[in-house]
Amino acid sequence: MSGLRGALRGEPVLAALFVVMWSSGFIGAGLGTAVASAVTILMWRFIAVAAILLLLQFVIRRHRMGPAELAVQVLLGLFSQSVYLFSMFGAVQLGVTSGIVSLIDALQPVCASVLAGLLLSEHASVRQWWGLGVGLVGVAVVISGDLGLRPDVPAWAYLIPFIGMVALTVATLIERKAKPRAPLMDSLAVQCAASAIFFTLVGLGTGQAAMPTAGQAWLAIAWLIGLSTLGGYGLYWIILKSHGVTYVSSLIYLTAPATLIWGFFMFGDAISLVSGLGIAVCLGGVALVHSERVQARTVTEPATAPLAETVKSDDTRRQAKA
Repeated sequence: MSGLRGALRGEPVLAALFVVMWSSGFIGAGLGTAVASAVTILMWRFIAVAAILLLLQFVIRRHRMGPAELAVQVLLGLFSQSVYLFSMFGAVQLGVTSGIVSLIDALQPVCASVLAGLLLSEHASVRQWWGLGVGLVGVAVVISGDLGLRPDVPAWAYLIPFIGMVALTVATLIERKAKPRAPLMDSLAVQCAASAIFFTLVGLGTGQAAMPTAGQAWLAIAWLIGLSTLGGYGLYWIILKSHGVTYVSSLIYLTAPATLIWGFFMFGDAISLVSGLGIAVCLGGVALVHSERVQARTVTEPATAPLAETVKSDDTRRQAKA
């Protein structure tokens, strides 16, 4: 019954949509860096999306942020977008395939879960740790099956995505600790504006700020704005706020095999038999994490209910006692 209630709430659909949207960013990186530099693509991407979101915020005027809340959103933008994407796009530009970059990014669940247990109160259960561990093994298997296919890529290039993975983990923990109250679109507007300033400074400083002229570059920018920024990042913060670090991190595992599939159909990137086995192992790890959450919901449904509903039920009980 709990699984049916979850399906009716749209949770499986939301999770699947997040996986597709998040993995699309790695494909957009491949499309864009094939005709322009990573800095150029990222600069014009964030200039465009920041202009759109800030205009909407000016027209709607939904929320005013104080200095502290504004600072949190700027930090989230710099870590989860600027540093994270600079690393990921840079690795793709050096020849690391979008699938491999996403696989290294898939190590983020282990990093996030460990730090969340040390710094926050979100301790994972034994089954969740097993699930994360199985997923990590799956990622390692996929990487081992793919590395031998591209000997021309320098070995040090594979280290660059790890910087982005750590940056996204830091942003995740900042959000869980600060718990900002700004609406999603307002938060994204500030985050994207911070990233636009960051990449503009980098572009001007490195001589890569010229507007791209290739049609494929603008296709990649539009792809990244619609699918990755508004879709992927928006769903990431929504799921993080409602389900916590462990749940959203487990979904990151699925973006790796999803990106491999994207890359196979769009770029012809080969998927070895070993990589296919690793994908199956990743799916098993995610299944372990999610089955733990379903059992927890069966025991105590209010524990995963939205905060507003929990507060409302508490008020009702107090009124009944009175």
